[in-house]
Amino acid sequence: MRHFTMDGFQGFRSRFDDIRLVQELLEEIPDSLKLQPAMPPFVLPYYNGVIAEDCGISAFVFLAGGHFTLHTFSFRETFFADLIYPSPFDTKKLSYLLESGFPCRTTTDHVVDRNSNAMENGPVNEDRDFGPHLMMDIRNYSGPTTMDTIFDVFDRLPPSVQMTPIMRPYVIRGRAADGQAVISAMTMIAESHVALHVFPETSTAYFDLFSCRFFDLNLVSGALRAAFPGEHVAETLVARGVDYSKLRREREPEVQRSKGWLNVL
Repeated sequence: MRHFTMDGFQGFRSRFDDIRLVQELLEEIPDSLKLQPAMPPFVLPYYNGVIAEDCGISAFVFLAGGHFTLHTFSFRETFFADLIYPSPFDTKKLSYLLESGFPCRTTTDHVVDRNSNAMENGPVNEDRDFGPHLMMDIRNYSGPTTMDTIFDVFDRLPPSVQMTPIMRPYVIRGRAADGQAVISAMTMIAESHVALHVFPETSTAYFDLFSCRFFDLNLVSGALRAAFPGEHVAETLVARGVDYSKLRREREPEVQRSKGWLNVL
């Protein structure tokens, strides 16, 4: 299971608010990478956030055994992308396509093999970074494996880990590119997203929680282990938006620039 992430800063606010652009990227990028989509794109504009600066667009498309998510924060002038898929894909081309759609002054991307158990916890600094991303890889999975039971767990999950749901869970059943059965679940939260892919035939599962708000890892990890029991072979917490405190766009220069014509009066 390959997991690609990209964080972009100091881009164009108009692009981050462009619903049609987000829709096009969710449709065109999987096609360009020859990845099989399992649903139409789901695009959710979000302008009534718990924190005003968190307004933007959250969007995703399920792929055959994985997903592609985009979160844009127009006020913060930043975006975050995740693509997870059971088969290899062209990460350089993916980087190019994302940077073409959302040109930013600064972008960082990472690729990890979720099956290699080689992921390492990265330092997460609440004063410096944008937010944490928790990944769990589970073998001998004994949690919910039907669409109904997974929906019920996901419906209750955000409040149990102190997150704010902005949609009801989306659960589908399908097959990965190799023919293996898979059940995928996603719910968008005000803080970003929660996702799960369960492969019943091999009793494996892959879970993700990405949040723009920092959380109590012990509390969240305990709740997730109870909801998705099994052998948690990897539990990794990494920082998204490293050095965001330095990269975030301040509003004062923009205001002064917009008033520049006054200097000629």
